Amino acid sequence: MPYLVVFDSDEWSVAQDALVSSLTTDWPAASVRRRELDEGAQVRDVEWEVQREGEEVEGYTHVDGRCIYLDGAIDLVADFALWYRKLVPKEIEVIFCDDGYSFDVAVDETSTTAELVAAAEE
Repeated sequence: MPYLVVFDSDEWSVAQDALVSSLTTDWPAASVRRRELDEGAQVRDVEWEVQREGEEVEGYTHVDGRCIYLDGAIDLVADFALWYRKLVPKEIEVIFCDDGYSFDVAVDETSTTAELVAAAEE
């Protein structure tokens, strides 16, 4: 099931270079690809895959730098949601949800993997 970690801000976004740097530093096993995009493109920007202890997650970011899409094992997806939260200033609300928006939960510095997994599984 696809999940999203998203925030709404006209003043701030996660830059591609910052995202790639954080991915390669914090997730050294990640296979990361930057996409070369035409000016004005509204598609996937950075794509990655990570395997950890038999679990796998595929992710990509929207070109606007305000949303990541994740598909894979829910525990690993939740860990990525917590990781992404750290890339966004604390004053900006970050939401974790599925692609059908059947649940949504704010992710802050006190959120845990277990809380995000529970929200997704309710």
